[in-house]
Amino acid sequence: MSYWAEIPFDKIYLYIDDSIEQAKPKRLKNFLEDKVDREVVLKKNFLRSKYQDRLPRKIAGAKVRDKRERKMMDPLSKEIDLEKKVIKGGKELLGIIYDAHELNKISRGLLSEKERKEHTVIITKRLIGTLETHESRYHIRAVLNSIPSIISISGIVEGPAKPRKYYLADETKREEILDFRPIEHGDERMDSALKAYLLQTIFWRLEGDPFCEREGCPLYNSHWQREVLKNQVNGKLCERHKRRLEKFKKVC
Repeated sequence: MSYWAEIPFDKIYLYIDDSIEQAKPKRLKNFLEDKVDREVVLKKNFLRSKYQDRLPRKIAGAKVRDKRERKMMDPLSKEIDLEKKVIKGGKELLGIIYDAHELNKISRGLLSEKERKEHTVIITKRLIGTLETHESRYHIRAVLNSIPSIISISGIVEGPAKPRKYYLADETKREEILDFRPIEHGDERMDSALKAYLLQTIFWRLEGDPFCEREGCPLYNSHWQREVLKNQVNGKLCERHKRRLEKFKKVC
């Protein structure tokens, strides 16, 4: 049971990095407008559009240095210069984990008053992770539900685990073990997965709980790649969550 007080919104601001080829902005916009009957404002490259002189330093400072300890450190000057190039579009970083809560804090400070009041979602290629008090190491995240919500393309690819036997096998034989095709960068199935995670951000706003206990619903909290394919890629909203969206549509 959720005791969350609904955070209403009349508009969605959707930022998508233009380096993400598999994200189809207009298709995602149409999907959201159909589901919630709210205007969706498409925008590109959140950090580039919100650029400030100290932003590269802040982003570089959000890098995870130790996967077993949440400790933000002052970045080196070369790291700051690299982040400046990445933000301005001249370079791309893959494989670096950023603390999701720290990245969210930085992003929230860049929001306009309207974006903070409404529902803002950032789709990025940056890899995000969290280290909660009950965890022993950082976990890669596909989505962080907050203000703003952040969806990580790299997190969708790298976060959900493959079968355990995959990791125990010799690297040259790993692919032979899989009897399915996991989501990868540039995957045509990413569009469906993004729609599912966008819905999770919506239900976080409406109920404080973005997840569903029913397998087959795109709100199911998938931890394994096979589950992502079943729920986020091929899933359909369960009847309860369909009714909840219909109720929200009627609220002006």
